[in-house]
Amino acid sequence: MMSGMVFRTPDAARTVLTTLAACLAISLGSGCQPATPSEDPDADTDSAALRVQVVSGAEDLDEAARTEIEGSIGDVLSGYVVAAFLGDFPREEFVQSFESFTSGAARSAARDIAQLTAAGAQDATSVRATRLDARISVLSQDQAALGATAAVSLAFEATMPDGATRPLTLKGRFLLEEDDGDWSVFGYDVAMDDGDVVRAGSTS
Repeated sequence: MMSGMVFRTPDAARTVLTTLAACLAISLGSGCQPATPSEDPDADTDSAALRVQVVSGAEDLDEAARTEIEGSIGDVLSGYVVAAFLGDFPREEFVQSFESFTSGAARSAARDIAQLTAAGAQDATSVRATRLDARISVLSQDQAALGATAAVSLAFEATMPDGATRPLTLKGRFLLEEDDGDWSVFGYDVAMDDGDVVRAGSTS
């Protein structure tokens, strides 16, 4: 169990949608418009879109700052989701999922790889996202963002070699810090359920 920034007061929110495509970089659309779907014929069009919603803490930030935060944090979460749960299957390599983590958090995440990725379903023939929700609470001071907490609810469906499907869910929160415009994950407190609920947490 970990301690860190926690924001519990919901507020008026905006939603940014992204289209997730396996093995592709994902970008957020601006404002509340959905991103343009990928034209790649191999894109996983059955996967749910990532919903990023700012729920508190950004009241003193202007529109441009809010949009920048939503885009940057959305990029971090999108990259993590694609590398950790989507992409080519079967596969054995999942460490690249933590490229947007700080060095300390990445080391901890490598130890918790089964609780943070689809490594437990590495024999699957494919994995698709069925729900990808992230509620963002921002810590700001003097009209500048210092950090954020992303409360996530992620659900996937893995198709196994025998044709059976297997649900995977990840719920919890990721703690993010900002450094010169770049956001990274420095801590997490999540629970993975692939039939047996296992919790993992760390701060760097």
